[in-house]
Amino acid sequence: MRRSTARAIRNSRCRWAEVGVYDINRILMPESPPEYQDDTADGHYVPAPCQVACPVGTDAPSYLAYIWEGKYEEAFEAITATNPFSSICGRVCDAPCEPACRREAADGAVQIRNLKRFVMDRVGNQYDPPAIAANKAQSVGIVGAGPAGLVAAHDLCMAGYHVDVYEMTGRSGGMMVWGIPAFRLPPGIIEEDIQRLEQRCPDLTMHFNTALGRDVSLDDLKKRHDAVLLTIGAWWGKNMRIPGEEHDQVVDGVGFLRRVNAGARPELPETVIVIGGGDVAMDACRVAKRLPGCKHVKVVYRRGPEDIPARRIELEGAIKEGIEFIYNTQQVSVDAGGNQLKLRFVRTESGEPDEDGRRRPKVVPGSEHDIDCGMVIAAVGQQTECDELDARGMMASDRVRASFDSMRTLDEKVFAAGDGAFGGSTIVMAMSHGQRAAYYVKAFLEGRRDPMPYRTPFRTRRVPVAQDLSWETLPEQEAEFFGLGEKPIEFPEIESTYDEQTARKEAARCYRCDAETGSADYSVHHREDLFSMARTNIVDQAKHKAMLNRRLRLRENPFPEGRAPSLDDLVFLPANLSRLVIDPYREACKISTDLAGKLPLELPYLATGFDEAPEEIRQAVAKGLSALGCSYVGRRPVGDSVPWLQLVVAGGPEPSADAAALVHVQKTKFQPPPDKRLHAAQLLGIAVSSTALLEQCIVHGLEHGFDIILLDATNGIEGNWPELGEAPSPRILRDAITILRSLNREEEIDLLY
Repeated sequence: MRRSTARAIRNSRCRWAEVGVYDINRILMPESPPEYQDDTADGHYVPAPCQVACPVGTDAPSYLAYIWEGKYEEAFEAITATNPFSSICGRVCDAPCEPACRREAADGAVQIRNLKRFVMDRVGNQYDPPAIAANKAQSVGIVGAGPAGLVAAHDLCMAGYHVDVYEMTGRSGGMMVWGIPAFRLPPGIIEEDIQRLEQRCPDLTMHFNTALGRDVSLDDLKKRHDAVLLTIGAWWGKNMRIPGEEHDQVVDGVGFLRRVNAGARPELPETVIVIGGGDVAMDACRVAKRLPGCKHVKVVYRRGPEDIPARRIELEGAIKEGIEFIYNTQQVSVDAGGNQLKLRFVRTESGEPDEDGRRRPKVVPGSEHDIDCGMVIAAVGQQTECDELDARGMMASDRVRASFDSMRTLDEKVFAAGDGAFGGSTIVMAMSHGQRAAYYVKAFLEGRRDPMPYRTPFRTRRVPVAQDLSWETLPEQEAEFFGLGEKPIEFPEIESTYDEQTARKEAARCYRCDAETGSADYSVHHREDLFSMARTNIVDQAKHKAMLNRRLRLRENPFPEGRAPSLDDLVFLPANLSRLVIDPYREACKISTDLAGKLPLELPYLATGFDEAPEEIRQAVAKGLSALGCSYVGRRPVGDSVPWLQLVVAGGPEPSADAAALVHVQKTKFQPPPDKRLHAAQLLGIAVSSTALLEQCIVHGLEHGFDIILLDATNGIEGNWPELGEAPSPRILRDAITILRSLNREEEIDLLY
């Protein structure tokens, strides 16, 4: 049971990390519990891959957008809304959001973690969170003050419960305090997050130096509290299970890091070998390199470099610091000889895939060899130990026996979460366990025996897209790497925080996948077709024909009652019928157009409403429109360099030969406009705002060779600032398309909206 549960969690992490550009799993998500604020029910919102990959659902696109705009307090809110340990995660999160970033395959993922660090360093220590007092009589006892336990405590306090946390050491933070070296996570950063949490949760009580089974029993906790949550962590390293590992100079990586983080700076032998390839191995090898006496550190891993689980940035950092990596090598025994240890190894090669999907290492016959060293640090896994739980039958081998589906143990009043229940993982994954456990504990306290399955809620701040114009070409902004520093034994930080200019450049690289447009129908049902079309060989006519037929299939009624007006049918679907560029997020798309085949526009955008504006404003508008290759619609021109579509109104200026188009405005009663052009290149158009006149205008335009129908959704385009009068309605656009479709003459006249 334990193994299958842990495997499901790991596979879940991998699945989100591998979410594709248009992966249907990202779009068709299960419903979120109703008590959580979630925006996925909005058909026009699809969470970005980076947000889905985050175990706590951080709204990364929004905070990146706020950073670019210089709105750091808003960015802080978006970061901390789902993450009480944002300062910590800004430095040591394994950042599953980054491999999920769409830009990863182009010129490198957006450095989301570094940008979080920038915001938290800039704003975090200035924030004074409001205290949320308990408003319920029930209380919860939590064993363990690591990331899972503290996040669960935070969420339960926010829900109004009294919470007591029992911690066996003298500090809050768990492995964040005792397992991560200070050169990656300075103690002050940890304290900053914990102080914010404690200030926000005044009814959270901490009990330090209180161990389960030694200072307090499970029965005691069940009597004191209405529910108990076990987040006891995986504090002990696993054995290598080879002869000779009981030698004094063979230590486990977790214990080694714990002693160093407690302040010890032992003298090490000249050569140290670290066995393993995960997070503990990376921290242990880099710590050893900084301690006195140690000159050479070698990391030995039984699989190849493509399978090592260490995060890329940590692996590269270790290599830069002079640590040697030996791959496809597996330990066999340890032999002591004087002050030296002799490790016997064998070579390995890739075998059949194991339960995690990685290829199992297979021993190469006759490949035995020895490596000499003075110390061995074994970082081959972590385990949980608790005699009290073991005596109650609540342990499954080296973990608490619990179901991930409900976070329950064998005792209905006792829940479990974090590394102690589901295996060694990352900080952010442990935090997500805490959120999940808090949800099920709350449901239990409310008497809900079969609550809706938990899903991480996803929210968007709907930040408008506004980026640096050179966002496509901005290179990845790397933080400065300091490495060992001048005094390695003092554990100085290994990298810098972005300055403001660098942070804004990096934030501008975001593709803003959260701002994708289109209705739910477009997003869900057609996105995979688009992706397939973009990557299908152009000569594969059969596949293209099948996709095209599916896209062209007529609906009985494209505008049923109750369907909100949408631009999808007008803008997106016709574009989808042609082969796409290989990736619309990375390759330039042509957006220039020719109005009625005669008036070229670099951008399909027209401005209006500045006829009576001050001259300096008109000049500024003209300069902008000219630079962008746009045009102006009005009763008089805005500038000589801007194509002018003249609005011809009764009692207004006479039609001008300088106008690129004459657009005759129709108001409450249809007055057939003249079809006279003042020169051959001049366009003719009709402007209409009333749906009652729409069909007459369209038919007249078609029958008399007009080029344009201007659909005025403001009911006053010929005036000043017409969009301020009332909210424009796209209904007239929908009705115009309906009329043209009924006449089967959609291609014969251009529509301007």
